[in-house]
Amino acid sequence: MSLDQAQAVIAAMIDDFNKAPGRRKIDMAVVDDAGNLLAYARMDRCLRPTFAMRKAYTSAVRGMDTAAFAEQLKTQGRSLESFGDPQLIALAGGVVVMYEGAVVGAIGVGGLPSGLDDEAIAKVGVQALNL
Repeated sequence: MSLDQAQAVIAAMIDDFNKAPGRRKIDMAVVDDAGNLLAYARMDRCLRPTFAMRKAYTSAVRGMDTAAFAEQLKTQGRSLESFGDPQLIALAGGVVVMYEGAVVGAIGVGGLPSGLDDEAIAKVGVQALNL
């Protein structure tokens, strides 16, 4: 994923958020396939400004959306600590980006009361890529 693509993803997510601006403020992160940060935006007064980066990182390195990862942990009876990676997070809002069957990056959104609302905005970012 290129820097231009990552910035377009952020712009698309900001536009989507602004359709209902009365919500809690969010942060948004785009990472490459190894979880390295490519682009980041934090709205003024965002309450937890690192969650988006951790969600994007988790999706990239685990190769799945964070909601699916949380479910996997639950069904396997495992905890985050068993992975030994303090950056992993098991909250919805991280979405993996796939191209031709391979992970090319991930998008994370944090800040809304429901991780599923965060995930919906992240999916707008994926759609902006037109892969």
